[in-house]
Amino acid sequence: MQHAPDSDDANWGELTGDSRERVGGHVAEPSSGRVLRNVRVLTNVFAWLGGIGLATQLLFADNAFAAKAVLLLLLLVVLGSWRWPDRDRWVIAAVEAAVLAGSVLVLPAPQPAVAFLFGVVTRRALGGGSSRALVKAVPALVGYLAGQGVLAVAAVRAGSVAFDGLVPRLMPLLGLVIGSAALHATVRAVRHEQDARQAVHAVIDASPVGMLLVDDAGTTLLSNARAHSMFGRQNGLCQVLCIHRNNVVRCEKCRGATGPFELNTDGAVLEVHTAKVPQESRPELTLVVAVDVSERRRQEDALRVRAEQDDLTGLASRPHFLHLLEEALGTGEPVGLLVIDLDQFKEINDSDGHHAGDEYLREFARRTAPAVPPGATAARLGGDEFAVLAPQSGADRSAELAGRVLRALATGPEREMRASIGVAVSAPGTTAAELLRDADAAMYIAKQEGGARAKAFHDEIGARVQARQRDKADLRAAVHGGQMVVHYQPIIELATSHVTGAEALVRWRRPGRGLVRPDEFIGLAEETGLIVPLGAQVLEAACAQGARWSSEGRALGVTVNVSTRQLSSAGFEASLLHALRVTGMPPENLTLEVTESVWADDAAMQGLMAVRDSGIRVALDDFGTGYSSLSYLQRYPFDFVKIDKSFVAALGETGRTAGVLRCVIDLADVLGARAIAEGVETPEQAEWLRREGCAYAQGYLFGRPRHPDGWDDQPAARGARPVRS
Repeated sequence: MQHAPDSDDANWGELTGDSRERVGGHVAEPSSGRVLRNVRVLTNVFAWLGGIGLATQLLFADNAFAAKAVLLLLLLVVLGSWRWPDRDRWVIAAVEAAVLAGSVLVLPAPQPAVAFLFGVVTRRALGGGSSRALVKAVPALVGYLAGQGVLAVAAVRAGSVAFDGLVPRLMPLLGLVIGSAALHATVRAVRHEQDARQAVHAVIDASPVGMLLVDDAGTTLLSNARAHSMFGRQNGLCQVLCIHRNNVVRCEKCRGATGPFELNTDGAVLEVHTAKVPQESRPELTLVVAVDVSERRRQEDALRVRAEQDDLTGLASRPHFLHLLEEALGTGEPVGLLVIDLDQFKEINDSDGHHAGDEYLREFARRTAPAVPPGATAARLGGDEFAVLAPQSGADRSAELAGRVLRALATGPEREMRASIGVAVSAPGTTAAELLRDADAAMYIAKQEGGARAKAFHDEIGARVQARQRDKADLRAAVHGGQMVVHYQPIIELATSHVTGAEALVRWRRPGRGLVRPDEFIGLAEETGLIVPLGAQVLEAACAQGARWSSEGRALGVTVNVSTRQLSSAGFEASLLHALRVTGMPPENLTLEVTESVWADDAAMQGLMAVRDSGIRVALDDFGTGYSSLSYLQRYPFDFVKIDKSFVAALGETGRTAGVLRCVIDLADVLGARAIAEGVETPEQAEWLRREGCAYAQGYLFGRPRHPDGWDDQPAARGARPVRS
């Protein structure tokens, strides 16, 4: 592990052995490892000196032959210890026993043998980490005792020594045994502590977090490798040391740092925690734990950017924008707010697809960026709706900003972009919700007046918006309260002038206003989502009426308008087929009318083709008024193509209109569909269409939309057969 020296500068380096032990010195003496090593060295020296002394005595002993034999055994012990210094073999222990027994018998005095015995036993007591090391000292004791036993028996027989005189000779040996066992137990305890400490050091060093132990004087006593990599520079370590009360005074750069904090060092973000480590009769230490939170911070920053920034356009997100709006209103200064809605976005999305729509939104952000002044914030609120926040801006500055945005949109390199802008300025006490409501109301009026303009909010606009809110509430009540009725307009086969079907057209019987035409509330129904339950009601009523006519012997086909939103809603196909089963209307007598916008919605197209497979027929409504694509007409089969009434009304005004109508009729025939002309009001129009091959027509010439009860009052309602493609 890496350590720092005890100095005020706190430069990094290696701690001394004393300092390392001090970290673990809460239990053991600081120098226990060094003392153990010194004792082991002294013991080895004592053992070697004992061996040398014994060898000298044997070399000059009177009994030369026996002494030389014992000396030879002693040399074997020395050679074995030298050959296997780390492996204490039993054969060496046996030879040691023989040396001791022989020495006692050969030498006149036992002191050299006793010295050698003490060296052997203590050396084994201090060596080895298990009890087997000490057990291998037993042969030496047995050998010595065996030699002494032989001498004692001989002395007793000779009458020179009493038996009770042997006991004092054995007491030192007993002390040697007890002391060696105690010494061995102590050594084992010290070694276990060292092993445990080394394990702790290994765990600390392998830890993925940086760890330092610092004393009250600011000296770093211990650090692991991770801490060294984190605080390898002087300024990083300085900041860590400054968490201590005494060091704050010394470190001007880090003065005042206390408790957990974040630290930036070498591009990394570290989260530092501290904890006091109490010690008995010593000043407490401080444990410093540093965690590298750089990756977490990067992820948090990325999430914050995503939360504050719109992914598609790079503008501010709605939540972040609302937060900035609240802050700006909190200053008490006037705040200008622009709400912007793109006029052409729906057409582009429907005709060119969502990818083109997304690029259109990105282009809006690019064009408006130069028009937004410093201090203002542009945001995407959702869909094709945007906003610009202009703090400390009154009515004039806000109107000027709206003009700059419109000019920026109109002067793009590729195509002109059009937008409707609502402008609102806060008054004292205005809330964010109120300011957004007012700007949105002004934007709605700008769009109603044709778009490509800015409209400032005023009280009259507020009244109009309130009226629209009432309309929404009334429409919701009407859809769920039975105020919707279905009328039917005849469809004529031009070749025979027979009624072959009827188009179902919904009317709102609004209290106090009478019947309201669909063009006055269908847009509101689309906006509120009521188009789905309303469309379901019309479909069910049309199926019931078609079945009723069939039961009366008039097999009239019924066509029903369905919206893209209705087609893509969950359960549309199932509910439609259920209505056919319940009413008993044949599927081939039902035709669904859709507009060209259905091509841009994959879910709607899938639903449409699914119901067509069940026998229901499909008509393309208002052909030529949107962004028709011949590739779509070729890819998706339609049974009927309905010519918009604007072309029929212009018939006779120019030759170009007649040419366009001929092309549409011929195109329908080529695609295997039949043309139905809408808005036919004069016999001349009907005759021209019949002559040019148009199959069917509808309009006031043949009958207005009527309730089923008044259907037979129309002259055209004579004879009936289903429309066949």
